Amino acid sequence: MDIPLFPLNTVLFPGSTIPLHIFEERYKLMIGECIAEKRPFGVILIREGEEVGGPAEPVEVGTTARIIDAQKLEDGKLNVTVLGEQRFRVLGVRRREPYLVGDVEILGIDEEADRTLSDLADRAGTLFAEYVRLNLAVTHQWARTIEMPSEPGPLADFIGHRLAVDLHAKQRLLEEESPRHRLKTEVDVLGEGIRLLHPRVRAVRTARWSGFAVAN
Repeated sequence: MDIPLFPLNTVLFPGSTIPLHIFEERYKLMIGECIAEKRPFGVILIREGEEVGGPAEPVEVGTTARIIDAQKLEDGKLNVTVLGEQRFRVLGVRRREPYLVGDVEILGIDEEADRTLSDLADRAGTLFAEYVRLNLAVTHQWARTIEMPSEPGPLADFIGHRLAVDLHAKQRLLEEESPRHRLKTEVDVLGEGIRLLHPRVRAVRTARWSGFAVAN
């Protein structure tokens, strides 16, 4: 199938949303066509080049994006919110002036559910909830509950989108089709992240109570 490609310095996961500010003429045209035709486009990480201005070479795996909200601004600019839907692999790219169009195949894997995968998802979900609470605690915030998907595949994508890791690490997670393998990687990343967050949270709490003592 052919879809317009939007190379960006971001990684979009299925099930997650991102806001986009559209101001370049080529992408105003592309997004306008997608809105009019009610068709998705592909969000794909830039391998080389820049988001704005010149050409950009994308990586091979991205996510189809469907526009769920659009606001027209002056000079034809747009603010849009897009929802990631399906992974795809680029088989070929051609330039349909002024933007890129990719010949892509949709990726998906039907991994048989079993007890070990369910246990792995539970472990990842528990670690992610702790990871979020610790990150919030560093900035004196808290959350009563952390809502997240229960199915392994959507959960792995939910966590991957929200991990505080670099774009290349996120891209590797996106390219991994197996929910089991994504979850295993995320469990390792979350475990290390939690280990590093604990002393930061202790330091914040110590400073906070020291401040109370001085005030009293």
